[in-house]
Amino acid sequence: MMRYWTDGPTRVSINHICQAANVSKPGLYREFGSDDGLKDAVLDLYREAVLVPFYDILTSDEGFTQQIEALIAFTIQDRRPLGIPNGCLQVAMRAHKEDLGEITRNKIDLMRRETLSIYETWIERGKARGEFKADISTKAAALFCDAQNGGAMRMQREGVSNEDIGQTMKLAFTALV
Repeated sequence: MMRYWTDGPTRVSINHICQAANVSKPGLYREFGSDDGLKDAVLDLYREAVLVPFYDILTSDEGFTQQIEALIAFTIQDRRPLGIPNGCLQVAMRAHKEDLGEITRNKIDLMRRETLSIYETWIERGKARGEFKADISTKAAALFCDAQNGGAMRMQREGVSNEDIGQTMKLAFTALV
């Protein structure tokens, strides 16, 4: 997972994965079937390790403003102590979707739909509580939030400071409340 996250989903060869994991190519293919199957499994692992905690923030009982603050804190946390790279593997995979296999593309689409659905539920709950502008389309707001997160992840990869990313996200989210 880390190789794809660090180097990008189209820049890591099966040979490199086999060397790094000290496994044979036939062993890797027995386990995953193909490079496409490996990337599918990597996305499952990434979902559990990174996206589920992100989703947990959106589905918590906290107020909308507190959830936004928690999302920003999660996004801009110092990743070095955690041993994880900057950016988002899901965002990187989406950016290179057309260069990936069918299984991986389908998983990327499934994860995107899941993320947007969770955003939509979060937004509807915020509207019901009067914490979110009722006149904004839920679908448009979900796409907006997803775009803001994707932009923040790209800025991280580009070396923009976490402070600047946090301020940018705060600015973006003020449009919603």
